[in-house]
Amino acid sequence: RWVLLGLGVVAGRPGAEWPACQEQNVVIRNAGRALFTNLQGFGATVGCFQDDCQNTDKFVASSIESCTKVCLSLPECEFWVWGQEEGEQKCWFRLGDDGREDGEGWISGAKACSPGGQQAMVMGNNECWIDGFNYDTCCDPKFGPSGNSQCWDGVFNYDRCCFPKDEL
Repeated sequence: RWVLLGLGVVAGRPGAEWPACQEQNVVIRNAGRALFTNLQGFGATVGCFQDDCQNTDKFVASSIESCTKVCLSLPECEFWVWGQEEGEQKCWFRLGDDGREDGEGWISGAKACSPGGQQAMVMGNNECWIDGFNYDTCCDPKFGPSGNSQCWDGVFNYDRCCFPKDEL
């Protein structure tokens, strides 16, 4: 796989598979290209921008694979970054690689740089999305902190459905 950037500059190792595609000691700073979006539905709950995981470009993650999995799930995501902020390991998401610089201990990658077989995630708990219900109709922030009350009954509720079963 070739990832062409800007004026023909090639990022990472062309055609390299995971983990060789990772760019070691490279950070991609905001530079106006941060991808702010709702990451809560993918399981982001802490370490978000201004503590708002429904409008953020970052979150605390348990592994670098969380970065790649979420980036694959966001159509606009072009690059992910794995590094430490305030003593916690986090993922960041970028629309481009403006702001690329050397950074000791940071790891960056293009969207295509992910473990083989990894697939995009569905927002929320996939077991809840039946009979026309989905994350957007039930959990969108516009419905408030408890989601769309028309979605919930004795079996389905905001906490069960608007967060994935697996932690990031």
